Amino acid sequence: MKTTTRKIGNSVGVIIPSEIKVQTNKSYEIYKVGEAIVMVPNKEDLFKNPEDWKDFRQSITQEDDEWDQMED
Repeated sequence: MKTTTRKIGNSVGVIIPSEIKVQTNKSYEIYKVGEAIVMVPNKEDLFKNPEDWKDFRQSITQEDDEWDQMED
């Protein structure tokens, strides 16, 4: 699959073919690794809504807690 870069103002844009199924209006981090350009979706902050974690501590089993307390 090929695409072409295009000048957009002072930046460069790329048309991403629909077969790649990139979501629109989603934020991505872009990295350059050697000659490759890698685009990674930004992950949502897991802790932004404290209500999601309200009863989390009570859901931890004793075995999970023991593993969590174990030292290397």
